[in-house]
Amino acid sequence: MNSPRDEIGSWLDADVQPLPPPPGTFERVSRRARRRKVSRAILAGAGAAVIVTGLAVSPKIASALLNRPAGQGQSSVAAGSTSQAITRPPEPHNNGTPAAKSASHQPGAPASLSGTGSGDPVPGNFRPTSVTFVGPTIGAVIGQAGTPGDCAGGPYCTSLAGTADYGKSWFGVSAPATGAPNGSSGVSQLRFLNTDQGFAFGPELWTTANGGAQWSRTPLPAGVRVTDLETLDGQVFALWARCAGRGPDFASDCTSFSLHTAQVGGPWRRVGGAVSLTAGGTATSASLILVGGTAPVPADATGYVLAPDRRVLSGKLSDSAWTTAGTAPCAPGAARPDGQPSGGLLAAGSGELFLLCTDATTGTQASPQSAGSQVLYASADGGKTWQRLPAVPDLGTPASLAAGAGGLVVVATSEGIEVSRDGGASWRVTLPAAQGPAGGFSYVGMTNTSHGVAVPAHSGLDEIWFSTNGGRSWQPSPVAGDG
Repeated sequence: MNSPRDEIGSWLDADVQPLPPPPGTFERVSRRARRRKVSRAILAGAGAAVIVTGLAVSPKIASALLNRPAGQGQSSVAAGSTSQAITRPPEPHNNGTPAAKSASHQPGAPASLSGTGSGDPVPGNFRPTSVTFVGPTIGAVIGQAGTPGDCAGGPYCTSLAGTADYGKSWFGVSAPATGAPNGSSGVSQLRFLNTDQGFAFGPELWTTANGGAQWSRTPLPAGVRVTDLETLDGQVFALWARCAGRGPDFASDCTSFSLHTAQVGGPWRRVGGAVSLTAGGTATSASLILVGGTAPVPADATGYVLAPDRRVLSGKLSDSAWTTAGTAPCAPGAARPDGQPSGGLLAAGSGELFLLCTDATTGTQASPQSAGSQVLYASADGGKTWQRLPAVPDLGTPASLAAGAGGLVVVATSEGIEVSRDGGASWRVTLPAAQGPAGGFSYVGMTNTSHGVAVPAHSGLDEIWFSTNGGRSWQPSPVAGDG
């Protein structure tokens, strides 16, 4: 039997005076057209589900190796997503500033890390401040774009860019509808547990359960800011601090820290034994790392906190309370703009903890240090005892420390990057100041023993640096779209 479309075609082609079609013809055509559209939509959705499912099995992030924040050439979307569907108009931020949005984002097409490559071009003038990876190649950066820090002055503000090929190209990811750090508001740091669950923080706390397609803000108690956050084995841990810092120095003037945790999708709770951590009322900082553990055995993973008073707290991720493992050779000191300590840099790898002490407040009474000196320590018993290592990196002012298997230790400084392959016993400059970005780096991390990533201290350079040979060499990747 011929379809209604064939009947209509015959009538139109025939050399006769057209007559009205039989009753009900137009209704049948409309019904069949609707059925075809629904069938195509179902098939397209099934294809997308296959892609997302394939990505969901990507390895989870090893927060112990990417233990500090920071943050490219294909595409990304600026802020504009809220906890509501992105097909709705952007809602105003709570300070009255309009939420930013992508210049080319199409309603109904969420840009997310789950749907790699599905977003819009990276907005211009992207300034990355933090990076996170959820596998060997899949990761994302956060930063300001367009007119940085000025949501009202242009279409962009806080933005995310994703990569599925370790920085060779970038795609769009929707971002929280907020601005750069300004006292108690805004975000600057990013962590993803997998391609679905992500966290933007510093000082606010935002979460996503669908790869960034939508974000929701987590209410924090008055005066509390999130200064550090790490994810591992289906759990997230964060340092909630009471701070009074203004402007971009959101983590300055912090006097008290408490460790909080949550199962993915669950409520936040305080971790016993790591509450109200202080340095006698003096403004200071604290840091957090998670190491080990492979799902589905999260009990094997361990967390460490370098407290303001030099205590090293530790506990299994499944513990309801952490205990004091020992005392560090140095205090963390004042916070840098990204929330991390300036006086004591903590990392974990090869079954050891490493602590790089960097200023006059860091020396023990038995081994005092002069201003500007650097001393590297290692602990093989989880922070109970520390051994001073004979060699130290001497390239500029250290900003970030990372460690990995096989004795790999990496430090990013104000002048470049240095690498040790023997547990800190000797060092080699792999990226000197003359070859690296002006101002050096604010962060370095190793996703595994061969792959490393570093964020320049000057975010206006619009780039992230990558290594694929264990830190022996580094290359920049602009955070921008193709063409």
